[in-house]
Amino acid sequence: MGYIVDATKNSPKVSFDTDTLHFEISGRSMPENTRKFYDPIVGWIKGFSPDNGSKITLKIDLNYLNTSSTIALLEILKELGKYVENGSSLEVFWHYEEYDEDMKMIGEDISSISELNFQYIEEPA
Repeated sequence: MGYIVDATKNSPKVSFDTDTLHFEISGRSMPENTRKFYDPIVGWIKGFSPDNGSKITLKIDLNYLNTSSTIALLEILKELGKYVENGSSLEVFWHYEEYDEDMKMIGEDISSISELNFQYIEEPA
């Protein structure tokens, strides 16, 4: 059980597996209407309630995201951060292609703004 959205040319795959507590956002994020795409995801996260002490992992593997997607991603991280406040742990893995320093810097900025520690995973180009 969980929440799954298939990737399109302009929107990422979103997979939240409530059994394993492994969440993933991957692909390209530049949907035509960012709010329309991300609001249901944020709503689902707000309604999900993991057990206290749960270990949640989030893999973010985006090869492109526009500014409005960055804002939506911050909102997702804010909601996931509330789980930590309630006793769960959250590990965030930010994947980026080697030599793509811009994408790594975006991850570092998002980590800083969200006040969540990211682990950076460099992937072969």
